[in-house]
Amino acid sequence: MAAFGAKYINFAPITEEPKNGLPAYGERVEIGELVKADLTVNIATGELYANNRLKEKADEFISGSLAVEVDDMTKEIEAGVFGAAYIEGEIVDNSGDRVPYGGLGYYKTLQRNGVMVYEAHYYPKVKAVLSTDTAATKSSSITFTARALTFTVHEPATGDWRYRKEFDDETEAIAYIDKKLASVQTEA
Repeated sequence: MAAFGAKYINFAPITEEPKNGLPAYGERVEIGELVKADLTVNIATGELYANNRLKEKADEFISGSLAVEVDDMTKEIEAGVFGAAYIEGEIVDNSGDRVPYGGLGYYKTLQRNGVMVYEAHYYPKVKAVLSTDTAATKSSSITFTARALTFTVHEPATGDWRYRKEFDDETEAIAYIDKKLASVQTEA
């Protein structure tokens, strides 16, 4: 299998989080055109040694860090993702801003034995992390930069922190993401 594409990154703020189910979401938005997405999983590890040997070992999911890059993000979408005020085309960041929890989905393109496969990824509960901003002056060559974002992946009430499903058709992967990030969560 070879992976060589990533598209359609969407975010929807959580409006309700039931005790025994997946969250319900507000309006879903496409953040921008996806450049890349890198997941790092944080695992808690414990070991018990007895009689000079390893007797028990436990590894459990704690959280994840999803570093993504998009080509661009409108100010209105940025304000929604980071919980900032958006007034008449202007973002106002405030020390009291509360970054909302949300759901996130995208898909990547795989090739398996010469056949295209579309693998959708859905994270039920994420939270954007404010990051640094950089700028550089123009020089003798043009270097494009993408908009970098980092999301912390949290464990929702169900414990199911990530869903992945493969599709033969790209439109099915898009429909899956749309359904997962719908305002009323249903099985997909």
